[in-house]
Amino acid sequence: LVMYKIFLKFPDALRPSFPKLKEKLEDRDSSAISCAVNVICELARKNPQNYLSLAPLFFKLLAVTSNNWMLIKIVKLLGALCPLEPR
Repeated sequence: LVMYKIFLKFPDALRPSFPKLKEKLEDRDSSAISCAVNVICELARKNPQNYLSLAPLFFKLLAVTSNNWMLIKIVKLLGALCPLEPR
């Protein structure tokens, strides 16, 4: 959540740190995945178009996770991304 606050204050910090944030979505530690999902979910509320490329990864997480809180966040995120999907 600290990263989210940093990105709000300094939006230019997101570009260099985005690959690492994306990498955390595939981490072995479920708490790291949860944190990354939370940050991306909050960022996507402001500009969901930037996170459309991550939709397949979120769908994969949706299928394999058993964390109810994370499932809710992913469903909200996918709901924000669906209207932007060109298919």
